Amino acid sequence: MRTPRAKTVALFVLGALLAAAAVARIRLAPQADIGAGFVAKQVCSCIFVSGRDEQACRFDLGPELAPVRSERLADGVHAWVPLLASRSARYREGTGCTLE
Repeated sequence: MRTPRAKTVALFVLGALLAAAAVARIRLAPQADIGAGFVAKQVCSCIFVSGRDEQACRFDLGPELAPVRSERLADGVHAWVPLLASRSARYREGTGCTLE
């Protein structure tokens, strides 16, 4: 059986964890959005303009962008950082890849 003090401490710890998660999201979301946009645009151009495969394009980006996931679409690339940001780039003949 828990004491009232243990419940209070548990609620305080839970509140602190939620607050820390909210602050982390607020601080990291803009950087994640930039990273997702960069990966989407670079990989899209690498695949559709340069004609390279996705693995080679991802390798060129380096390990610091490993948290950014990407998926090839029929006419572009979708990139995201889980729970933080998501961007897409589409290939259009004559203009290349552009972010949406």
